[in-house]
Amino acid sequence: MPFSNIVGHSKQISILKSLISAERFPQSSLFVGSEGIGKKLIAIEVLKLLTESPLNVRILGEEKAATIEEIREVSEWLFKKPSSGKGKGLVIDNAEEMRNEAANALLKTLEEPPNYGFIILITKNEEAILPTLRSRCKVFRFGKLSDSNIEYILEKLGLKVDKRVIKLSNGSVGMAVKLSETPIPDLIKEFINLMKSKDKLKGILLFSSKFSKLSREETLLFLNALENLLSQKDTILKWFEAIQKGREFLKFYGKPQSVIEWILLEVLLKTGRESF
Repeated sequence: MPFSNIVGHSKQISILKSLISAERFPQSSLFVGSEGIGKKLIAIEVLKLLTESPLNVRILGEEKAATIEEIREVSEWLFKKPSSGKGKGLVIDNAEEMRNEAANALLKTLEEPPNYGFIILITKNEEAILPTLRSRCKVFRFGKLSDSNIEYILEKLGLKVDKRVIKLSNGSVGMAVKLSETPIPDLIKEFINLMKSKDKLKGILLFSSKFSKLSREETLLFLNALENLLSQKDTILKWFEAIQKGREFLKFYGKPQSVIEWILLEVLLKTGRESF
C-alpha cells in the first residue's frame, strides 16, 4: 500500500493523499523539514502514485548537488512523454545546495512543466532556496519525528535502541541511524564530563586526541549531535558560532582533532570556565 513504509507525518500524508485523489497535486512543490525525517521517501511515494510507475521517477542530488548538466538532461527526459504509466516525476534532493546556474536552468522547467510532469524539491533550509524557485512551488512542511517513532524505526532496522541516540538525534531518524553505528554518544558523554570537571583546559588535549582516528564525516556528526544537545540548554549561544566555524574548517580539510581542540579553546577562553 502507498506510504506503508513511512513512519510519522500522518497529517501531512493525509493532505498529500487528498490532493492526489482530487487530481489537484501541484506540478512543482517544495518539501521542507529537518534532515533525515523521511521527506524524500514521502516524495518518492507521492510520485509513484502520480505517475503510476516507479520506473518513471528519477532522483537527483542525493550524493552531491545537482549540476546544470544533470538538470538539462533530466529536463529533456521529463518533456518526453512516458511510454508507460500516467506521467513522469522528478525528485531533487538537497535542493539548497544547487549552484545558481543549475537552479536557473531548473527554473525554466518549473515555469512550464509538461502537463504529465511533477517536480518535488527537497530541502532542510527553505531560505537557502532561490526566491524565484520557491515562488513557483507549493510548500509542504514536515516536522521532526517523535522519540517513539525513532525508537520504532531503529527496532525495525535491527539496531540497538539507545536513549542517548534518540535524544541526540533531535527528531531525525537518519541521524539516529548514523549515531547508532559510531562512538559519538560515548564522546558526547565524555564531553559532558569534561565540561563538569574543575580543570577543563587541562582535559582538552586528552579529549580532542580521541578524534585523531575519526573521519571528517564522523566529526561533523559529533558537532551536529553536540549542537542538538546544547540547543536544549541555555549555553547554546556561547557555542553556536564556534561550532559553525568548526564545520567550515572540516569542509576545507581541517584535521578533526585540531578542529575539536580549536572549538573547545575558543569557547572556554572567551567565556571562562563556567560555560556549560
